[in-house]
Amino acid sequence: MARLALFTNKMQAGGIQRALASLAREFVARGHEVTLLLSSARGEMLRELPPEVRVRELAAPWPLAVKPLRALPGGARKLAPVWLATLQPRAIRSLAPLASYLRDEQPDALLATPMTCALVALWAAHRSGSSARVVTREANTLSHQLAERWLPFGAQLPALAREWYPRAAGIAAVSDGVADDLAQLAALPRERIVTIHNPLGVARLHARAAESPPEPWLADASAPPVILGVGRLTAAKDFITLIRAFARLRAQREARLVILGDGPQRLRLALEARRLGVARDVKLAGYAPNPFAYMARARVFALSSRYEGMPNVLREALACGANVVATDCPSGSAEALQQGALGRLVRVGDADAMARALLAALEDPRDEALIAARVASVSHGDGAERYLELLLGARRNS
Repeated sequence: MARLALFTNKMQAGGIQRALASLAREFVARGHEVTLLLSSARGEMLRELPPEVRVRELAAPWPLAVKPLRALPGGARKLAPVWLATLQPRAIRSLAPLASYLRDEQPDALLATPMTCALVALWAAHRSGSSARVVTREANTLSHQLAERWLPFGAQLPALAREWYPRAAGIAAVSDGVADDLAQLAALPRERIVTIHNPLGVARLHARAAESPPEPWLADASAPPVILGVGRLTAAKDFITLIRAFARLRAQREARLVILGDGPQRLRLALEARRLGVARDVKLAGYAPNPFAYMARARVFALSSRYEGMPNVLREALACGANVVATDCPSGSAEALQQGALGRLVRVGDADAMARALLAALEDPRDEALIAARVASVSHGDGAERYLELLLGARRNS
């Protein structure tokens, strides 16, 4: 049995959080002791953890949390004034408490994600002198994150990764595209970065998909077909384009659109649906603890993101056998859909192209062979085992 720790900011509904919850379940099932370390111990996904997982909040008072940065070498020390000025410190508040945890608890290994948490984990290990193996996990294409939205200290992240990631025991990326992007942006050797798709726990997913969703639009087989979107209501997910595509589709035939998730764009999406005259056929259903039951019953699953690492929801929809339309965004959609063999790919931000693809998908006859291929595409391999190989190294085979 190994003592493993997972570190991230918080457990709100999102791809990183779903992946960590899945890894925690898989590690516990293999007999390992798992502790989830959080900068803020809140979020819907805490309910998805098995009872064996210990949850600890590691957060020093702000602005005292920045003080340990001054004791670090290189670029991290220079960052202290910048991080002190930001209103979103998040992971940096965990630096000193995480160093104390590593020194006092001495776990065998620590997996940290996203990059801000990974850097803090490496700094904490350096500060504590811990022998724990620190593995970083990249969940998104950093170059597109930096181009699309403002990130605190974003301009410094590539240089910090270049300086500190070589100290990691392992560097994992959720897709080849994410790995390529990280290697180029941070000038890291590509061979040091291992691509590991997120474990889905397909048997558990199928059991939950068999449950009945609390959505009347999906209960009546004679009702108009439902298109489903799932994700945080943020600009990166670009549900605005999905709603505009749906409005074009709705002008040609009956259909309904359900979007699961919460986020800052909820009001804007509702207003856009009203402006386009489709509000009665669009439902912003909020967070759903079991989206798989929706995926198994919707006629089409649509992903409209501007960028992704390796979209968990897309692979989950494939595991449910769903008919899929997705934007060909950097970097994971095409990889997940085998370059379009398992679903339709359209240009990012192109509502007309998405409307045409949605219409074609709605009119597709049920293809049992294609459904089986979709399920098989996410059922092979074992991401949890590959993470354990990175986390435990030589001990894994001893």
